[in-house]
Amino acid sequence: MGTQRSIRSLISTIMAIVFLLSLAGNVGAASLAQDPPPINGSSQIEVISPYYSIEHLTTADGTQLTGHIINGPSRPLPEFEAERQALMTDIVPEGTLADFPSYDWVFGCSAVSGAMIAAWYDRGAYPNLYTGPTNGGVMPITDTSWSTWTDGFVTYPNNPLIASHSGLDGRTTKGSIDDYWISYGSGAQDPYMTGGWTPHTWGDAIGDYMKTSQYVYNNTDGSTHFYTWYSSAKLTCADMVSNDVDHLDGTYGRKLFYEAHGYTVTDCYNQNTDNNYSGGFSLANFQAEIDAGHPVLLNLAGHSIVGYGYNGSTIYIRDTWDSDPSHTYTMQWGGSYEGMELQSVSVVKLSPTHVTTSKVFLPLIQKPAAPPPTNPFLNPGFEEGAVSWSQSSTGGWDLIMPTSETPVDAHSGSWLAWLGGANDEQSELWQNITISAAAPYLHFWYWVASEETSCNYDYFHVSAYYNEIFTLGLCEANETGGWVHKVLNLSAYVGTGKTVWFCVTTDGSLNSNVFLDDVSMTASATMMQLPASAVEHYPGAALEGK
Repeated sequence: MGTQRSIRSLISTIMAIVFLLSLAGNVGAASLAQDPPPINGSSQIEVISPYYSIEHLTTADGTQLTGHIINGPSRPLPEFEAERQALMTDIVPEGTLADFPSYDWVFGCSAVSGAMIAAWYDRGAYPNLYTGPTNGGVMPITDTSWSTWTDGFVTYPNNPLIASHSGLDGRTTKGSIDDYWISYGSGAQDPYMTGGWTPHTWGDAIGDYMKTSQYVYNNTDGSTHFYTWYSSAKLTCADMVSNDVDHLDGTYGRKLFYEAHGYTVTDCYNQNTDNNYSGGFSLANFQAEIDAGHPVLLNLAGHSIVGYGYNGSTIYIRDTWDSDPSHTYTMQWGGSYEGMELQSVSVVKLSPTHVTTSKVFLPLIQKPAAPPPTNPFLNPGFEEGAVSWSQSSTGGWDLIMPTSETPVDAHSGSWLAWLGGANDEQSELWQNITISAAAPYLHFWYWVASEETSCNYDYFHVSAYYNEIFTLGLCEANETGGWVHKVLNLSAYVGTGKTVWFCVTTDGSLNSNVFLDDVSMTASATMMQLPASAVEHYPGAALEGK
């Protein structure tokens, strides 16, 4: 064990030296970049660890900035693995963004984190962020839909939202990995430079816009830059432009990615956290972002992760080393994870797809706080039987049923809706409601059971005002094993007379089922508490069909 630790320490020291030398070498090669690093100023690199370096940048007018160079390890550090496993939890969080994506490390932890956040938005009200052929054009919550690849040293997952790759998602030309990647930590010139070909045009992958792993932006393979002030203040994307670091910064790259896909960015900044600078981004700020439906990219001293929930001062994270969404890792706000302390946040928020106007009432009178909006769905848990909902079944089946006639228990109460469950079936359930700007989030609980081995034949669809907003292939790989909570942002469809529609279609063989319960609209995207009465899974019965 002592010998292994000595070897590991030696390797880490060598990596740190190589990292420093590669950064120094890249400054001389900066003229090769389309937008080279700033030359009207001075910069010094301080290597803290093999995974974290600090750039002390002074611009020509004397402005001082800190560049956080994040080069997080491609795998969890063995010496912290026991602690990491101990930080997993099965507790239902106080405030969590439901069905949050979980991706494993490829190309760079910052790009992985940025992609998980983009995937969350893509699966909600911003469906143009992923437009590939997988999962019906909806970005999957895991990267297991795609095959792995190897650079000759390490095997990695493929994920087109992080880094494009020839052959991935039907791509026939070179992509991010082909043009920029050699091996983790490499500071050598990118393959397109030594190979003499023209690099690909950016579009699919957020890692491109973040400049992750790109030699001409002074990033070794796996690393990304994030700039902050030497203070608690926000370094906005406008500040990045005025200080000539916008083309280098990962947060600004996230902004460019969203804009390239047709969306407007309303808020964009990096900020030191309050454990780093007094008055910085706080736990209360983090909780407010989560409550508003915005995941937060967190930069540690050497690693980027995503915060997507909280329970008091415990925050719930995706650590970029796990493709299983059921695995929930935690850390304390302001603390450390894998021995790396929290340093800063990267925040990029999109304009709502529906914009409302406000009115000023004169004379100005302070109004009492409005009560929480009521659920516009009538009979939301189906406890009144087949009333208030419209239903259709090509097989003539009743869709709203008491649990005495179904193979599973209801999520709550004693009634539920059963869609599918027969061959060549189209089950439809819908209701016209008023979608309020004060309560734009659709919540429902669903349970998938299927015999299909392929996810390309039977489907579960959810639509709002005749626009499809969620699609799930029904197959063994997507079985839920119990009730799962889903939340969708319907702010793009605010107004009266809006139809919310649930549909399951099946083909001529292999049974697929979707059970539905407890449909509501609320003001928050956070997860509703699971009732104390747990439900059981009856896989054999669930697959027998109707």
